[in-house]
Amino acid sequence: MNRPRGLLLTAWIMVVLMVAGWVRGYFWPHHANLAHPSAHLHAFITGLLVMVRIVAFVCIVYYARGRNWARIAVLLTSVLAILSLIQLRHEDVLGQVISVAWALLGVFFLYWLNTSSVREFFKRGVPTTSGLS
Repeated sequence: MNRPRGLLLTAWIMVVLMVAGWVRGYFWPHHANLAHPSAHLHAFITGLLVMVRIVAFVCIVYYARGRNWARIAVLLTSVLAILSLIQLRHEDVLGQVISVAWALLGVFFLYWLNTSSVREFFKRGVPTTSGLS
């Protein structure tokens, strides 16, 4: 079965939004009135976020390759992105733009990844070569 139209585009959109969130989180000026965590806690949180982003990039790669578990991970992330709109008023403008973009992409994914043609593409097994046993 052929790759669904828009699969690579949506993978690249996810990569762009991931990088935008990372850039915003690490290089955007922080609020002066927020308490800053200790150095050990900051290092732990930074390491944890780097690990989460690496796992997310791996999921995006396998999503683009057509793995069903990655489609399910994208669907679950889409629900979380939509639910994250609850805390939207606590974000700065750039954070609001990124959150709304993720939520809109999440709404699209909840529809598109559940259409029959796209579902069939992801649920197909890994193609086997005939003649090799």
